[in-house]
Amino acid sequence: MKYKDRIPSGLIQVGMYICKLDRPWLETPFPFQGFYLRTTHEISEVQRFCEYVYIDAKKGTEPYKESEISKPSPLLAKAQKSKHVVAADLKKVIIDIGKYEQHTRSFKKEINNAKILFSDLSNSIEQISFNIRVGKKIDITQAKTLTKSVVGSVIKNPNTMIWLSRLKDKGDYTYNHSLRSSILATVFGRYLGLPEKDLVSLATGVLLADIGKTKINRKLLNSSEQLSTSEKIMLQSHVELGVEMLATENNVDHSTLVIVETHHERFNGTGYPYALVGDEIPYFGQIAGLVDVFDAITSKKSYGKQLTSAQAMDWLYSQRDKLFSGKLIDDFIQAVGLYPAGTIVELTDKTIGLVVSHNPDKRLRPEVFLIKDSTSHTVSSTKTIDLSKRAFMSKTDRPMVRKALLPEKLNLTGDKISQALQNNKKVRKALFG
Repeated sequence: MKYKDRIPSGLIQVGMYICKLDRPWLETPFPFQGFYLRTTHEISEVQRFCEYVYIDAKKGTEPYKESEISKPSPLLAKAQKSKHVVAADLKKVIIDIGKYEQHTRSFKKEINNAKILFSDLSNSIEQISFNIRVGKKIDITQAKTLTKSVVGSVIKNPNTMIWLSRLKDKGDYTYNHSLRSSILATVFGRYLGLPEKDLVSLATGVLLADIGKTKINRKLLNSSEQLSTSEKIMLQSHVELGVEMLATENNVDHSTLVIVETHHERFNGTGYPYALVGDEIPYFGQIAGLVDVFDAITSKKSYGKQLTSAQAMDWLYSQRDKLFSGKLIDDFIQAVGLYPAGTIVELTDKTIGLVVSHNPDKRLRPEVFLIKDSTSHTVSSTKTIDLSKRAFMSKTDRPMVRKALLPEKLNLTGDKISQALQNNKKVRKALFG
């Protein structure tokens, strides 16, 4: 296979891989140094800015046989990539905290709709991953349609999807992690007041961020042993693999690709693949990285210690302006709370409850569903309690959260809790109406 050098822009065609322009990338609207021509509109845009371009015939369509040979440009070549280019199309993100009401639909009214959407989205990411493994075409359109519906549900009530995602721990970790991270990103974006269109792009990008792992050996993905240098490099290659797979899909927008490409960058420059620093990292890439890490450290997996949500928030706070922007971490804590929906908590009166929704103004007093009484016996009453409000006719405050608990401490799993909640009619009525 030959690699082609410079060709006139008038000869470019759909399917070619553009690896270099005749001018600096920052002077063009193209966010990547290296991209596939997918539409006639993109051809027109290239021709509008450039008299000639360089293509990589190994990655895309070859124009003619008599061209000179040139060295190929990898899709994610750090040496040729400007740190500013990768962030170019996502610099101007509109933040409008307070744009959305705390919720426009109650937990009970939204939970059943959210359950259906959650299940459909879970099946979609598994199907996409399966199709990649067996060499079938990726159906991004279905995933984007479902993601749009999930965004709509989160806008109505952010706690329902968080609740469902935290109660799902059975099955493939990578799939569940992608699903939970996408929902966390959507809830975070909702808090930031991002426009609905941006929420869909953010949610889709985070959902597909680890899609390149479908090309990585599962034994390596699930290894509980310390990885060698070569194994780490192989694992990190999922970023490049993911971008390469998605870049050829017609229905994938640039913001999704940027998220996939930069979700492992870190604020202090210790991330990969480019070691971007600070605001060189696109804002959506920063969000994706933060939710990716938060879900990873609060989930049970074959490697690494699992933290409670409160422990994870403490750790995140210690990483302000290190791994992540301090402002971003502060906003994230406000968005999901110290005790997100679905968290098991011990109260100051020693009772055990399951958080239904967090109170942004009184973070130690969320709404909870009681599971066990102060003697560790399962409670007979089936109701949710808002710890921020006093009991009827009472002059004293209700107890508040003392600490978060890992489900395993109570011999529980998210799936066991979910099944128990569904099988008990009284519990179902108390929680879901």
